[in-house]
Amino acid sequence: MSGPRPTVSWNIVGGCNYRCTYCVQKHMPGIGGPTDEQLEAALATLTALPGSWEFKISGGEPFLLKRLPEVARRLAGAGHKVSLLTNLSAPLRVIATFIEAAGEQLRTFSCSLHREEVEEAEFFEKAQAVKELLAKWPRATFVVNSVVVPGQVPEVSASRERFEDAGIKFYPQLMRVNGQPAKYGLMDRWRIDRAFGDMVSPSQMNRGFQLKGRLCHAGSKYFIIHPKGDAFSCYPGKRFGDGHLGNVFDGTLRLWDAPAPCRYDVCPCTVPQNRGIIEGFGGGSGEGTHSF
Repeated sequence: MSGPRPTVSWNIVGGCNYRCTYCVQKHMPGIGGPTDEQLEAALATLTALPGSWEFKISGGEPFLLKRLPEVARRLAGAGHKVSLLTNLSAPLRVIATFIEAAGEQLRTFSCSLHREEVEEAEFFEKAQAVKELLAKWPRATFVVNSVVVPGQVPEVSASRERFEDAGIKFYPQLMRVNGQPAKYGLMDRWRIDRAFGDMVSPSQMNRGFQLKGRLCHAGSKYFIIHPKGDAFSCYPGKRFGDGHLGNVFDGTLRLWDAPAPCRYDVCPCTVPQNRGIIEGFGGGSGEGTHSF
């Protein structure tokens, strides 16, 4: 298979049980999850998308939505693929229910290590248990993410070694502030180069690439959904207000017909980069080449 892999980044809830100071998808006060009526409307729209799409579900914290396993089952039943980004705080039995619901359509199970909220040893033990649950589904991949907070590069480097030694893919993410790369001091930049200098592609590390002018399928083969149901071409399209595609709750979603040159200075999200959405950059047309 060549060309872009149709993908949706669905921020299915706005709430989160964590309050990480560096989060770009942090808890949104007053914006919880969809009502049952809204969720039914969204699923009617999304399951009817032509072809097979990958749904990368996140939040907030997606497991705050009690119907999350049902969402996975219904998307999978419609022939779509299911991926997830979670902070791994949900009970293991709930996580297992989600994995079984997605079944053979499960692709990337990604979880974020947040040292401000959880002890790494506890997280590591749970991650190993999830890895065992995923072993039943050979097409699913397991990834642990961690934000490289300025001043904490050695801690993230040590985590990389720990998880990789356990056979778990580790994905460091450079911190962003308002969509732009955070400022790192000279010592941090030196440490980042030493610890992660071998991780140069978007499938290995999120570095906030500058792709302005490249032909991009965002809006036609990729889009994001806000917890209120509004759909946008991509995260910068939402931030700058020029990428609105309608709403999945009221049935007004309309995708663009063709790709267009990227108009933004920074592409902050590796989901489209790793799925062939930006022509001539990243990866992506094949299975197993992507991560968050």
